Amino acid sequence: MPIERLRTSPSLVGLLLIWALTGYMVMRPHSGTLFTWDSFGYHLYLPAACIHHDPLLKDLGWVDQARKDHDASGTLYQISTLDNGAHVDKYPMGLAVLWSPWFVAGHWIAGITGQPQDGYSPPYDLAVRIGVWVYLLLGLLALRAVLRSRFSEWVVVYTLLLLFAATNLIDQATVGTAMPHITLFCLYAGILWATLRWTAERRPGRALVLAVLMGLAMLVRPSEGVCVLLPFLWRGGNELPNPFKRAWQLRRQWIAIIGVMFLIGLPQFIYWKAATGHWTLDTYNNAGEGFDFLSPHTWPFLFSFRKGWYIYTPLMLLATAGIWLLRKYWREAFPPVLVFFLLNLFLVSSWTNWWYADSFGSRAMVGSYAVMALPLAAVLHWAAEMRTRKWAIGAVAVACTVLNLFQYWQFKHGIIHSSRMTWAAYKAGFGKTNAPASMEDLLLVYRSYSGDQGRPDSTKYVRVPLPEVAAQLPASDTVLLDSATGMNVHAYRLDSQHPFSPALHIPFIELTKHNHAWIEAEWKVMTPASGTKGSFVSTFEHGGKNYAYTSEDVEKKNLPANAWATVRTYYLTPEVRSKKDLLVSYFWLRDTLPVYVSGPVITTFQPKERN
Repeated sequence: MPIERLRTSPSLVGLLLIWALTGYMVMRPHSGTLFTWDSFGYHLYLPAACIHHDPLLKDLGWVDQARKDHDASGTLYQISTLDNGAHVDKYPMGLAVLWSPWFVAGHWIAGITGQPQDGYSPPYDLAVRIGVWVYLLLGLLALRAVLRSRFSEWVVVYTLLLLFAATNLIDQATVGTAMPHITLFCLYAGILWATLRWTAERRPGRALVLAVLMGLAMLVRPSEGVCVLLPFLWRGGNELPNPFKRAWQLRRQWIAIIGVMFLIGLPQFIYWKAATGHWTLDTYNNAGEGFDFLSPHTWPFLFSFRKGWYIYTPLMLLATAGIWLLRKYWREAFPPVLVFFLLNLFLVSSWTNWWYADSFGSRAMVGSYAVMALPLAAVLHWAAEMRTRKWAIGAVAVACTVLNLFQYWQFKHGIIHSSRMTWAAYKAGFGKTNAPASMEDLLLVYRSYSGDQGRPDSTKYVRVPLPEVAAQLPASDTVLLDSATGMNVHAYRLDSQHPFSPALHIPFIELTKHNHAWIEAEWKVMTPASGTKGSFVSTFEHGGKNYAYTSEDVEKKNLPANAWATVRTYYLTPEVRSKKDLLVSYFWLRDTLPVYVSGPVITTFQPKERN
């Protein structure tokens, strides 16, 4: 009987094939640890609590040592430090909660095999990979059940295959395993499955299953609160069309759902309270990133060659168009899917860093692919009704698949860059199996994650002094003779009571018309001793808060004592949040003996126009 069912269920065969191929790619030998960059932060709760017994991160020494030992990132950006000195994990704990049983298994295996029980050795890595792979199977089974409730077996087969072969889901399922997106895909599939069950029969037990899945999704990423729209707007049977009146009729179950979701989120609130004294906290305290709700980046998010969703995952254009077809083929699904799509798109494209760092395509949308599978299936169902449609949509689907697989191959071989693409670079590399020799010059400027940018390349930049009107500083308080030149130097006297020189503030829009520029700050400084401690600071300011902070220490310059010396520092402007953000440049004395500084005089290095 089981064999017969397997033969008559193409969707199950296709699902298991996808899962097996994904597992093969996930389990292949690799070097290093899975827990790097953002994943280091998502994972950090587990070794902090279970191994170092320091869940509140009182001692950052072991955290930074783990980062260095496992080459997790250039800096410890995963930790937010508050004004009161408290440290808190920047990322929510949802993934750590879902990984915890697998982490425990990895810890046990590491112990019996004699490998380091440090939270990062191969047994932990393998255990979490297997865990996410198991979650993927559960998510696929849930999504298959949802699709089969409305569409034919073969429509379900092609929908599942296209989701993996023609989108960047394959990248997150095999490379981004320790990122939240593939786990969110599985949770959304489960939410859809639980929503269908609950709307079919409004039983409290089914409502609680739905609540658990939604609570976990929000614990992984709070912005996934949009998932509540799916059951809220999904109409079951002959129920009232008004979702608010419908919710009022079901108010007892909705109160229970909200209560369960709150209990699932409670450990996060308790962690914040214990670590910082606050029940709620915006851990993204970097002023350079955040939600720009009043000026969302929707157009570049969708169509930019840097990381445009529709550019690198064109199949989703087809799925987006299919939302309208749900009116005909799955009327109950149309309102929740449409509203979810619009609000989710608004949220993810409102984030300042709308390209979401390094990945293939827009990884921020991968979690929602479980929802987008519904309109995609509607398009395939619509196409199957007429021969000409079948051939046309089939040709488009094949073209999207071939393009996606080839571009993913290009991505893996460095022809498509993970975050710095431009139209010129995309055009130069399109259809190529080797990166053009000039590719680096066509990409967006390279920004080091460690903050060490070096100096501008004179062959690529033009030196442009900043107009005096944009660089006015307060009048100096001291005039001293420069014996080397015989000229007086107008300077500021700094000491332990007045450690900061007047800061220069210049809006980015006055610095350059390009998306970046190099800033040269020229200072004249006189120190009482060669080891005097102080820093030349360059940073940007948004809303009164700093980001992209860099400094160069004067004590490392080997300057002569009691003599004027000229120092030049170089600073690459960051990805500014607003063109009105301010460049801030000043000198900070970190010593007690007086120091005299003059400047800065600002010169910009503007990118040369490409021929």
